[in-house]
Amino acid sequence: MLGELEDLIEARLKELVAKIPRLAVESYGGELSDPDMVSELIKRCPAILVMVPKVTFQRRSQGRYTVPITFRLVIATRHPRGERETRRGSGPKDIGSYDLWEACMHQLVDWQPWVDRASVRPTELSNLVNGKLASDHLSVLGQSFVIELDWQKPELDLPDLLGIDMQYHSPSDNPEPVANDNIELRDM
Repeated sequence: MLGELEDLIEARLKELVAKIPRLAVESYGGELSDPDMVSELIKRCPAILVMVPKVTFQRRSQGRYTVPITFRLVIATRHPRGERETRRGSGPKDIGSYDLWEACMHQLVDWQPWVDRASVRPTELSNLVNGKLASDHLSVLGQSFVIELDWQKPELDLPDLLGIDMQYHSPSDNPEPVANDNIELRDM
C-alpha cells in the first residue's frame, strides 16, 4: 500500500515536467541531513522529493483499521542571485519555490489516487531551508498531506500442503535413499 501510494504520487507530480522540463521528481533519501547530499540536491534543482514519514492505525473492528497516511513533499529550488529569487523566481522561465509549491498543491489537493477511495488533503507547510550554500541560494519548503485509507489485516498466505515425501537413508551418511514414502493429503 505505501509503495504503491508513493509511486502514484511521483507519477502525478511527474506530469509537471511537461511545464517545468528540468524538474526532478524522486523519493526523499535524507538529502537535507547530509552535507554531501545537499550539494547533490542543489545540482538537481528544481526538485520535488516525496517521503512518507508517518502512518497511524485506528481500529474500527476486528482486523479492520482506518489508516491516516501522512506524506511530505520536499520542494527545493536554487538561484545564483539571491534568496528572494529562490522563493519567487526571476522570470517566466525561472521558477521559485512558491511557484513550485502552488503547482504541487494544484496536482495533489483533493486528488484521489484510487477510484472510490479517499482524496488527499493538505495539512501544513514549513520553510525547511532558506539561505546560501556555496555559490547558490537555496529554498526548501516542506508540504505535508494526509490521505485516510481503510486497511484490513492480511490473512497468512501459505501454500496448500498437498502431501509429504519422506526418504530413508541407511546408513545415515549414505547420500542415496534406500526407501521412499509418498503420502498424499486428501479431503476427508
